[in-house]
Amino acid sequence: MSFQIFWEKLDRKVALSVQAQLNSFFASLEPRPSFLGEISVEQLDFGSVPPQFEIIDLTEPFPEFYLATEDDVVSSVPRPLSPATQRSYFGSQADTAYQTPILPGELAVERGEDDMQLIAKVEYCGDMSLVLRTELQLNYPATQFASLPVTLHITRIEFSATAVIAYLPDRVNLCFLEPEPPHTSLLRSFSIRTEVGDTHQHVLKNVEKLELFITEQLRHAIDDDFVFPSYHSFEAF
Repeated sequence: MSFQIFWEKLDRKVALSVQAQLNSFFASLEPRPSFLGEISVEQLDFGSVPPQFEIIDLTEPFPEFYLATEDDVVSSVPRPLSPATQRSYFGSQADTAYQTPILPGELAVERGEDDMQLIAKVEYCGDMSLVLRTELQLNYPATQFASLPVTLHITRIEFSATAVIAYLPDRVNLCFLEPEPPHTSLLRSFSIRTEVGDTHQHVLKNVEKLELFITEQLRHAIDDDFVFPSYHSFEAF
């Protein structure tokens, strides 16, 4: 079963959220080649061409989706007790109205009657684009003796995956299943145009070693961060 996707709903706010996720991934890269500075995603444009989306199945959400994530643990604060978790405490009425913050592995979301999970095939070959910036560092005769700015333009992105979208009472969870053989990554292909140096001066292009590294890391960013049991949660409004 196929249906229309309103791709234009992916506005600047959503793009900034995805940028933040990618920047978090690149900031934690270890090890990073000694010749390469920090990597940042400076621009993300979802483009105007939506993916093709075909529903394969409707199921109950995975049990893991109801457990506390790192975000739940970090952001949790004393919260009202539900009828199912009332306990007797000594102290003021305010003390008895709240329970302690959530812990890793605890149930974070109560299962609801309307909970639903879509399993869908997603194919993408559109005009989405990314702009990454970093710098080449020259470490002789001293560490970081000189540096050259680098801009990488990522286009012609092709993506194929089985998506899992779970609708829970207060959130929507998104992830992808492992790619089917012989494919080893969800990200099938993309093009990189690399510029090294100041655009107003002499510019070197198509730096193969740098592009191979970025290609590998982009694939890791998608596969490690979005393939189940990893997933991302979005608050439902």
